[in-house]
Amino acid sequence: TLVVRLAGEAPGGGIRYGVAIDDAAEVMVDAVRPEKDVLSLMHAGKVWEAGLVGNEDGFEVELVGIRHDAHVVDPRRKALRMAEGAGEKSLKTQMPGRVVRLLVAEGDVVTEGQPLIVVEAMKMENEMKSPCDGTVARLCVEEGEQVQARSVLIELG
Repeated sequence: TLVVRLAGEAPGGGIRYGVAIDDAAEVMVDAVRPEKDVLSLMHAGKVWEAGLVGNEDGFEVELVGIRHDAHVVDPRRKALRMAEGAGEKSLKTQMPGRVVRLLVAEGDVVTEGQPLIVVEAMKMENEMKSPCDGTVARLCVEEGEQVQARSVLIELG
């Protein structure tokens, strides 16, 4: 298993990660995401491209022809993905960011865990999911809008 720990911003605008495979020592790498399913990794003057494949538990990384299950350790991203709100009927973000895509419209019937909105924070797109079954009562944001931490994004009925 590949363990990926967010370590901060990298020089030049990427993100710095601590990466370890199985029980090996952690290595610091800088990464940029030039395409949706590609991660460009830089370490010790060398560059590798890794393919990203989404799955139910997060994603898999394919590096030099070998596919690894990835476990991401990032409390800020986890907090952003978590639905938190006034009761269980609203979706809030815990981090500031920008609304990239609305995946539902007012009146849509949704199920728990269904993707509702994509918010970009820390140069990463985060798909936020419904905290419960319900109907989209109100969209509180628009695509392209900047949102503050703890902003209500969607209210469910």
